[in-house]
Amino acid sequence: MPSLTLAFVAPWECSRAVANIPREPREDVVVVLLESVAKGASLPWHRQKLVLLLSAMRHFAQALEQAGHRVVLRNAPSYGDGLAALARELGATRVIATEGREQDMVDELARAQALLQAINVPLVLREDRGFLATREEFATWARGRKEYRMEWFYREMRRKHGILMEADGTPSGGEWNFDAENRKPWPKGRAVPEVWRTEPDAITREQMARVARWTGRWGTVDRFALPVTRADAKAWLERFVTERLPEFGPYEDALVAGAPDLLHSTLSSILNVGLLHPLEVVKRAERAYREGQVPIASAEGFIRQILGWREYIRGMYWQLMPGLRTANALDAPLGLPRWFWAPDGEAYDGATGSGACEMRCLADTIRQVRDYGRTHHIGRLMVQCNFATMLGVQPAALSRWYWAGFTDAYEWVELPNVAGMGTWGDGGALASKPYVASGAYVNRMSNYCGGCRYDVKQRTGPDACPMNFLYWDFMAQHRERFAKHPRMRMMTKHLDTMPAEELVQIRRQATEFRESLAYE
Repeated sequence: MPSLTLAFVAPWECSRAVANIPREPREDVVVVLLESVAKGASLPWHRQKLVLLLSAMRHFAQALEQAGHRVVLRNAPSYGDGLAALARELGATRVIATEGREQDMVDELARAQALLQAINVPLVLREDRGFLATREEFATWARGRKEYRMEWFYREMRRKHGILMEADGTPSGGEWNFDAENRKPWPKGRAVPEVWRTEPDAITREQMARVARWTGRWGTVDRFALPVTRADAKAWLERFVTERLPEFGPYEDALVAGAPDLLHSTLSSILNVGLLHPLEVVKRAERAYREGQVPIASAEGFIRQILGWREYIRGMYWQLMPGLRTANALDAPLGLPRWFWAPDGEAYDGATGSGACEMRCLADTIRQVRDYGRTHHIGRLMVQCNFATMLGVQPAALSRWYWAGFTDAYEWVELPNVAGMGTWGDGGALASKPYVASGAYVNRMSNYCGGCRYDVKQRTGPDACPMNFLYWDFMAQHRERFAKHPRMRMMTKHLDTMPAEELVQIRRQATEFRESLAYE
């Protein structure tokens, strides 16, 4: 009996640079792409996220067929059920697949292995080619360390891959990190760059129409405009390097109302679906610096996000699992406010609550997620996560929203970002202190506060910015925990100088605000 291999391609492996399939067509290999009904029903996924995955899969299948590969693209109850059914139908003698990228996929591949073993078909797992550090490599780096500092891991990755390194072993530009130069607010009066578009083709429009009919999903498909092919992804990268990367560094933390991207690349969605490989992206940015097109601060700041943070976050996900799913170091008690799903106040499974919908920064960044499946990284961290942390939202509840709502979100990337850096749910494994701040930070880095109905300078009263009274309530609530913390004790000391009557009013107003909201 001739051998036949099924090469399973997961939905986030939509290029040959990432997928574990033969480079040249082979008669004894069938490439399998599956839509999992179970995965599709597991969360109220953003419709644009579904369109990105479904359209990219179909374009990849089409490209493989045109290159002569044998391809099957099929809907299945689950990945395991689909592989077992195809193995029986086609008479496969083995199945190869990439190791699970997140815990659910690890579990599903284990289930697939059991189903295949029952029909005497082995499942062979191969290393994930979509990253620059293996899981074992990161675990070796982390072993025995008291602190998992991204900066040290990032430097190791720079040395390993020779990125922004000189012949004598020193970092290009004389420094490893130029973050201190990259904290400017957006200039007043400067026009905001347009939101980029790749016009949907017939395949993508078909998936848009299909997903628009599905119930139990979030967001709209109307603004979908992300690349879904390898060629369009490469063109998107080139456009970023030419138009935005030169000034990316100074303004990477700036926020502007109505602008989900500013000078950011939106490449994370494209990278995480497999249309680009991280090494080609960082090398392209490095080449732009070497050729004098991009200053070192911008090139290094961008490269650090991919070669450093993306690889580090993936490593920390596995380092902290499975406890990361239930991490809640601050004992946050609340579910997610319902208006995270309804920023303009429309109904979503009941009442949306009130109050916070009037916060311009929060409403706008949530609206951007609904409309585009993304928002600026400072909007995520210092508006959405900051607010949720001070409000007392459980990290797992907030994580679920990010996982479902962002086109670049998978559990391996969103969970450590949210339960670690975003909410300090991990107790400091990723970030030494909680990323909490009053309205002053948002006012400094954005133009939100000027047009907001709340007064960013007030801490109490009907016009006080909720970020202010929630911040001081948070500090009072966790005073003992952070009184001796080297980066937090200064703020706890401020509580001692605050008039007792004002602190009582702050805490009362924070409690009333929490009670005014409706939660999941």
